[in-house]
Amino acid sequence: MRQQSYLLRKGARYHFRRRTSHLPGKRPITMALGTADPAEAKRLSRQLAVKWDELTMWLERQIERGTLTLDEQDALFRKGLADELARATAHLTAPMGTTMPHPEHHKIMAAAYRIVARVPHDSDAISAGVFEAEIDENWSDDEVSLLKNTLRWLVTPMSVNRTSAKEAAAQIGAPLTEGVITEARSHILRGFAEAHERTAMAVNSGYDIGRLGGSGLLGDDWKGFVPSAKDQAPRPDPKPVRAVPPEEEGNLFFARTTEVRFSEQIAELLDKMFEDNGWQPDNNKTRHMLEAFAWLTGDKMMSDYEPADIDEYVRRMARIPKGFNWGRLNKSGAMAVPFDPAEFPKPKAADRRSDRTINSHLSKLEAAAAILKKTHWLPRQGYGQVMVFEEARKRIVQDDNDPPRLPLTEANLVALYGLPLWQGGGGSGARVKPSQSPTIYQDGAYWVPLLGTYAGMSREEACGLELIDIEIEAETPYILVQANMTKSKDGETPAGIKRASRRRALPIHPQLLRLGFAAYVSAIAKEGWDMLFPELYGEIDESGDYVRWKKPGGPKFYGTAWRYMIDAAHAVVPLPMTSAGKHADFHSQRTFHYSAMAGEGVSEALLARHVGHSARTTGGRNYNRRALALGEEKELAERLTVLVREVPNVTAHIPKPDRVNLLHLSKRSRVGSAPGRNAANRFLA
Repeated sequence: MRQQSYLLRKGARYHFRRRTSHLPGKRPITMALGTADPAEAKRLSRQLAVKWDELTMWLERQIERGTLTLDEQDALFRKGLADELARATAHLTAPMGTTMPHPEHHKIMAAAYRIVARVPHDSDAISAGVFEAEIDENWSDDEVSLLKNTLRWLVTPMSVNRTSAKEAAAQIGAPLTEGVITEARSHILRGFAEAHERTAMAVNSGYDIGRLGGSGLLGDDWKGFVPSAKDQAPRPDPKPVRAVPPEEEGNLFFARTTEVRFSEQIAELLDKMFEDNGWQPDNNKTRHMLEAFAWLTGDKMMSDYEPADIDEYVRRMARIPKGFNWGRLNKSGAMAVPFDPAEFPKPKAADRRSDRTINSHLSKLEAAAAILKKTHWLPRQGYGQVMVFEEARKRIVQDDNDPPRLPLTEANLVALYGLPLWQGGGGSGARVKPSQSPTIYQDGAYWVPLLGTYAGMSREEACGLELIDIEIEAETPYILVQANMTKSKDGETPAGIKRASRRRALPIHPQLLRLGFAAYVSAIAKEGWDMLFPELYGEIDESGDYVRWKKPGGPKFYGTAWRYMIDAAHAVVPLPMTSAGKHADFHSQRTFHYSAMAGEGVSEALLARHVGHSARTTGGRNYNRRALALGEEKELAERLTVLVREVPNVTAHIPKPDRVNLLHLSKRSRVGSAPGRNAANRFLA
């Protein structure tokens, strides 16, 4: 057995003996254990050893000093002085342009550092008493306001936190007690404040920091390097005095002020955003987001904005209900007049704008800020970014029991495809009404829903297909989802892909082929069209020219076809509805398709490739190139097998057409309401 070092036997009795170096003298202390039993003595010895260690540590804390020595105070002060002096003189030693900070910049910064030194590093707020102790009657209202903003955005109690103070104390060998760490933080901040005091005095006395640097202000004899103002002979200004135009002056946040309002630079900003990011035209959606920001924030002058405006914008945006008629800034609708917060109470839950919508606005505004930080929003110190919109993004918490969108059910789809439009009905405007001469007409109204069900395509992807995107003769017939000129926004650049991962090949489900998809493609080709659904993108005018709709593609399909057919199907089998009152919509087809495909044993990688989602893992993003490695045909065949096996057949009751019936172009995809329904005015009622 190992010898117990703390046990001592005297005669027949055992004693506990241990020495300590924290008390005067180093003689061991001996205590009688009152037992002659070795096992009991060992047990008591172990208990006493634990208590001894606890007492020793307590004594160490009591004996170890809790304050800094004068030398340690000076070392920490000089560290803070050196660190902050480099920042305080940067605008002179490494100037950016011709701009200068606020005339009282150093006075305000020094006061701010002295204030935060008076409160703990983790303080949530600074009391009025601490603030007022630092200012007097010599402070102007403007300076007090700037000091408050500085304490809010630039200098906070965490400017020197406990960790950095502890590290600084450790570097000089100081004991790391709570008292020492707290004191170390105060002396570092004292050095920060002194750096601005010395810089201000040097600048006011004519010391050329830009030429001589700031190191001369570090030593104890620094005043010897800085001649006092009264000892200097008057000297002429090296440059003629001139009035500084507003745009070259600075303020607390930005390098220069300007009278340009946010709305006045939107056109120029839009051009830069689309050019720099390679964006395609988006039907003025980005313009609307910028105009909404200007309207909700009072369309201030660019240099009057501050980070607090971002938070206020988010709060006001959340009060704008869904379906709101924004109009155009200063031109039409609600935005024709200034925003009045009193007119927008907190909306009901059913009318509340989603956090995802607000986040999409913030993403576009962040892209705008990335450009503006080099012009109107150039930071005062010449680098960084003042207006950071990404920080205001809402955290989206997905509740699996209450999703934001519900999929269409198998019963919903069976009801949809049981309508006269697919079973045989009337002509244009009466497609979901029974007819004495029932006919099945094929066009966008017929095929776009089927493409959503059996291919998982989005509304815009399906509506904007071109004949060249469809390959029927391949071993596995497929549809290629890609950018094309049909979906172009400017008539010059192919468009229509939301993100790079959306470009994909989709195997054509056998049900689409059974219903005559190949014959329909041939019929449209014989008419001479490049587009699969030309009626959704334009019309033939009186002169015989094809004229594009103002809102083509998906919006046209919704307005003339989808809302009527889904309203009719809702009357047969009610659509699923979320707790927020949102009914299943066309995109619910895509949700249905994905959910059906996600059967047991189907990999996430296959699903991501099929629906056009980005891979979630590094391996999926960088290394999973199955189609390239094994061949596109093999990969398509694999997905077709999964598609047929997992997606329910909801169109078995649709009769197979014996030929393709096409209406005149102007009559196609015009569905009309079902008997007894009025989808135009009482949708889903």
